[in-house]
Amino acid sequence: MNRTSVPALALLAVVALVAPSGAASKGPAAGKTVHIGVIADVTGGAGVYGTPQKNAYELANEDIKSGKLDAGGASLTFDVQDAASDGAQVVNLMQKFMTDGSTPLVLGPTLSGEAFKAFPIAARANFPVMGTSTTAEGVTAMGPSVYRDSLAESQVIPTTVKRTHDKWHYKSAAVIYGDDNAFTKTDGDIFTRELKAAGVDVVDTETFHIKDTDFQPALTRIESKHPDVIAIGALFPEATKIIQQAGKLGIKAHMIGGNGLNAPDMYSVAGPSAQGTVVGAAWYSGAKYPSNLDFVKSYTAKYGKGPDQFAAQSYAAAQIVAYLVAHGATTKDEMLSGLHNVRVIQTVLGPIGFDPNRDVKSSPVILSIVKDGFTYFH
Repeated sequence: MNRTSVPALALLAVVALVAPSGAASKGPAAGKTVHIGVIADVTGGAGVYGTPQKNAYELANEDIKSGKLDAGGASLTFDVQDAASDGAQVVNLMQKFMTDGSTPLVLGPTLSGEAFKAFPIAARANFPVMGTSTTAEGVTAMGPSVYRDSLAESQVIPTTVKRTHDKWHYKSAAVIYGDDNAFTKTDGDIFTRELKAAGVDVVDTETFHIKDTDFQPALTRIESKHPDVIAIGALFPEATKIIQQAGKLGIKAHMIGGNGLNAPDMYSVAGPSAQGTVVGAAWYSGAKYPSNLDFVKSYTAKYGKGPDQFAAQSYAAAQIVAYLVAHGATTKDEMLSGLHNVRVIQTVLGPIGFDPNRDVKSSPVILSIVKDGFTYFH
């Protein structure tokens, strides 16, 4: 499957928008200093997602200094602050960046639930923010200054259900999801809606809470209904346990999930039971377009392991910001204007833009977990 997210003609336009790697240009912001705030859960429960985000911005800082990432001659830096998976700290950091007088845009936070606390503050002040991993429903609806370069679950799950249903022709399904987290609840709601729309009988729905560890009672109830498919709405810690425990119980149903399952360590943590699980996602590390190949190579060389989707979306956000700065955006109003006028930019996610609702315009990839990685689902 070749990933195509914009028409071929749009790709030609990209050449004029993005400077070649290593060939930094001199733009209208040349010589200026631009400080971008980043809120990420480097530690705490969401550290598995926030640490790769921090890594990606560190790599972007190096690439800007070397000229590999073109900021038009400006001194652009990404200042990553750890929210430690604490919603109150997310709010504090958002307020800090908005009022420090030197930050024209904030990237993050890591989780959708955190965004629902912090983004309204930015929206009321018409301050530009961009989510890079906030995929729940309603994120960009919080205000006209809220953008995201991460595909929403509503852009990913319908394709996941359609592709798997077309191949497996399943008739029944169960849904298990976290009901105390904006992202996982969105997954549960959308999976249920899309499965029913496809004519699939949803025979059981189970819920859990973040940090739960024992899923065997819920999985036993699911197995008693003999579903053909189990749809999982979970983040990495819970998803790996659900898959692992399903294997121990001998459950043979196909398993499908959304963006939360797109992590390189899914197989190594969940074990052989993860093999064959289908994941709807925004990015695939094995995609062959040059910008992605270079990113994966550089990230792996620097950190000793490959990037995940959270790193890729963060690096793509850095590319978007670099493009805006290279074209003269150094204030919050200029950032907002620049984001509004973006048509297509080449990133490690492929060529992307924003729709009228400020959601990213891109196409999902449907992956299958294999030993120690992923492959395209065919």
